[in-house]
Amino acid sequence: MFVQLTEQRPVAPSLLGVATLSKQRRFLSFSEPYLYLIPALIGLGLWIYRPLFETFNYSFYNWNLLPTTPKVFVGWSNYTKLFHMPALWQAVGTSEFFLVGLLVFGLILPLLIGTVAQHISPKSSKIYQGLIFLPVLVSPIVTATVWEFILSPVGGFIDTVLKWFGVAQINWLQQMDTAKFAIVTISGWKVLGVSVLVITAGLAAIGVEYFEAASIDGASRFQIFRRITLPLLSPTLMFMFITVVLLSSQIVFPLLNAMTQGGPMGSTTDIYYFLYQYGFQSFNVGLASAAAVCFFFLFGAIALVCIRLLDRFSFYDN
Repeated sequence: MFVQLTEQRPVAPSLLGVATLSKQRRFLSFSEPYLYLIPALIGLGLWIYRPLFETFNYSFYNWNLLPTTPKVFVGWSNYTKLFHMPALWQAVGTSEFFLVGLLVFGLILPLLIGTVAQHISPKSSKIYQGLIFLPVLVSPIVTATVWEFILSPVGGFIDTVLKWFGVAQINWLQQMDTAKFAIVTISGWKVLGVSVLVITAGLAAIGVEYFEAASIDGASRFQIFRRITLPLLSPTLMFMFITVVLLSSQIVFPLLNAMTQGGPMGSTTDIYYFLYQYGFQSFNVGLASAAAVCFFFLFGAIALVCIRLLDRFSFYDN
């Protein structure tokens, strides 16, 4: 008995199945990069946008952060009260003072230091830059502790040196006319290292041929600095300008909290310490949230202006 074997041919998939499979593959290839972003987006939503929404919501309530105390809706009264507070405008003025001081330490001095460092030997320049960068590695609390000893009116280093010149004892951190200058100097001391590093890297990226051509044409050092160095360094300078403007209050806050606590008489209270005082010392969450919302939109507007300035005044060598 013979059994005839027949060849079985594979069944061709239907056109509908092929089209469906092709769409699924295209969808997966398109969505794959976004799937990797999901963990980051979840963290961004939980830790950034959710607190922002809650801050905006709390600005319309009167609450002291205690779960047992009910929140009382007060509408726009927190904003009205905020703009009539002299302490707010004093904090804004102090923040402007700190910003101007940090711009000196974050832009002008690093530019001068970086320019001078180009004319010394590479080995000396590395040692020189390392010493300037060293304060960046010191934590803010350690910085505050060390500078409190240096500025101490009883046996402090600066007070001892001034006595040699017949200068009377100065309580640097407890006098209104000196406390702000002390905070700006200490903050600038920490900012200077990073700024010098960034600006020196920007100077090193400028081609030497520009300076050689200008020297052959008889340009002076000041003309080379004004006509070549500054335009080609403008992206780096604008980057540092934006960084200092947007982060100045965050740079100063740890020193204020450790050294002056906003005093004396609120003379060193900036906008960040103002928020801290009303939010976590007075527990006036509604008022602090209203101030935070106003500062959020203020810094957002400043960031947009800075980006416009970056596009307008930056010159790229391309």
